[in-house]
Amino acid sequence: MKQFSLVFSLLFILSVNAQNSDLHTLVNQLKTEIQSENDNAKKLFLLDSLTSVVRDKPNFPYDSIARTTIDLAIKLDSFNLAAYNTTNLINYHNNFLGKPKTGITIFNTYFKTLKNNINARNLASLYIDSGDSYYFTQQVDSAMAHYDKAITYAEKAKDNRVKGFAVLYKGYAYSDEGKFVLASQTLKQASEVFIQEKDTFNIIAAKNALSLLYSANGFLEEAQQERTETIALAEITKSYGQLIPLYVNEATDNKKQNLQTQRIKNLHKALEANKKSNYVDYFKPILLNELVVAYAENDSLDKANFHLKEIEKDTRNTEGIYTPNYYNALKKLAYANKQYQKAEALGIKHLTILKETNDINDIQKAEAFLSQVYEAINKPSQALAHFKASQHIIDSIKSVQKTKALAYYQTLYETEKRDQKITLQNSKITLLDEQNKRKKQTLWFGGLALIALFSIIFLWRSRRFSQKKAQLQETFAQDLIRNVETERKRISSELHDSVGQSLLLIKNKVFLNNDQNQDTKIIDDTIDEVRSISQSLHPFQFEKLGLIASIKNTVETFQKNSDIFYSEDIDVEHLNISKDKEIFIFRMIQECLNNVEKHSKAKACNILVEDSNDSVLFQVKDNGIGFDVSENNEILDSLGLKTLKERAQIIGAQLSINSTKGKGTTVQIKVPKH
Repeated sequence: MKQFSLVFSLLFILSVNAQNSDLHTLVNQLKTEIQSENDNAKKLFLLDSLTSVVRDKPNFPYDSIARTTIDLAIKLDSFNLAAYNTTNLINYHNNFLGKPKTGITIFNTYFKTLKNNINARNLASLYIDSGDSYYFTQQVDSAMAHYDKAITYAEKAKDNRVKGFAVLYKGYAYSDEGKFVLASQTLKQASEVFIQEKDTFNIIAAKNALSLLYSANGFLEEAQQERTETIALAEITKSYGQLIPLYVNEATDNKKQNLQTQRIKNLHKALEANKKSNYVDYFKPILLNELVVAYAENDSLDKANFHLKEIEKDTRNTEGIYTPNYYNALKKLAYANKQYQKAEALGIKHLTILKETNDINDIQKAEAFLSQVYEAINKPSQALAHFKASQHIIDSIKSVQKTKALAYYQTLYETEKRDQKITLQNSKITLLDEQNKRKKQTLWFGGLALIALFSIIFLWRSRRFSQKKAQLQETFAQDLIRNVETERKRISSELHDSVGQSLLLIKNKVFLNNDQNQDTKIIDDTIDEVRSISQSLHPFQFEKLGLIASIKNTVETFQKNSDIFYSEDIDVEHLNISKDKEIFIFRMIQECLNNVEKHSKAKACNILVEDSNDSVLFQVKDNGIGFDVSENNEILDSLGLKTLKERAQIIGAQLSINSTKGKGTTVQIKVPKH
């Protein structure tokens, strides 16, 4: 995904010189001026102009010209100009020549000289492109570290657009690595940055990446919705270069849905868009390879061979960044022609090429292809090995929990998009209401002041009586809960230690009685029932495990026995909370989870524990139907929530319940450590 999505950033680069009709004349003119110029400052200016002209043009020695420019810029202490050209040179080797290792070498050659002499924006740009170099060489940790540094320096430079690029590329990387939840969150963040900057071009890039992410995880309707919005935006702005990958990605989803006619139609749409763009030479090999594969898989071998010949007219269409696409087309055509031995050799070569990248989705498809080939030539052991390798990748990146989590975050994303529109509409209404309220306030305050004066006397007298009454009720309720918990513990202990042990003795006596072969199932069931009752009255393992382990076990039990996706973020092991408070906290967490299970209709629920200096926060959050706190007093006054409040008062905790219809419910319990 990342390498193809980076096409969007390359469009900026390609567009700089696309309008020059006679490059050779201009290049020769600049070369002549450079050779005759004795003033190094003027020579540097001419060299910089020349690099801009020949950049990414295969017929010119861009690499050597760029290095000459960088060296002279450093010699003249023009470090920011040197950094700018270094960034472009790394990008050239990453994305045009497909040689990211050379990109790393360039970075290491110049960075020590540049790092303390250039501005924050150029530092951020250097870290972005060097991060790409590390990513394409499978050094993912180094790549992520460089992207993070790019974000840091972009923030120092107060350059939101450069920050958006770094965040966007992190999202691409997370997606290719199979970390879909992080990818979804990061790509959404990048989109928000570009929206703030009103950068339509990169809004389209971020939205395209989100559609690819949804598609990769089987959310084809969501992917189609996101892509349709993006295509409409690209058509309005006549961004033909961006329309090309959008149509290709739609064709990929057509293949998943077995809509082969629509798939080929969208690939031809991409070809037509390419003719209107300034990037024909760059995209044409990619699109022709896609058409070869599509026609080969649909038994249109003459058309497939026709497009393959178009590709092979120029060897540059089969080298560098185009090599994986080319071998993919060759192997698919060989298989369609039933040339299985040739398909096997090409498939192995293609898989070897892909393993030098980080694109696990393409690696999975290559493994599946080889399994198909070996099955066709009756080599079951090899077919099984590649099938297992393919399935292992699928299982590792598309587990049920990751898919549920992505569904949860995708739902949040769509909800927030809808809320933004509603907020924008309501802001105008709120402004008008505020003006009317100010006019009425003057009249109201006079009347309220008089009413308040007479009410204060009455309230003061009644308050003293109410306080005494409430204090008595509170004391009674708290004592009742304490006594109930104590009695539960006593009964649970009696059942476990006395009745349970007695039943075990009876079972052993019956079992050891050789004269009678009696069935002990009734006794076993009775023992299990006694244990269950004892556990429900008071969790006897709670004393041994402690609060944190008990909460984790409870979450795990709910996850195993529910359609709701339960998760926990508990990084602490020990809490500085008195033992007599822990059982009440545990009971409150149990009550919250029971409420989620019975009433919330949620898809996901998260339990969080955060330890701070003077308190501990326990939070239970779901994305269920929620309720309106202001309208549902009956829910707030229910027995379960009353018990929560009483237990919170007993241990001196702060209890807050926040819920909104359609957005879920959050319960927070803040327990002091004293």
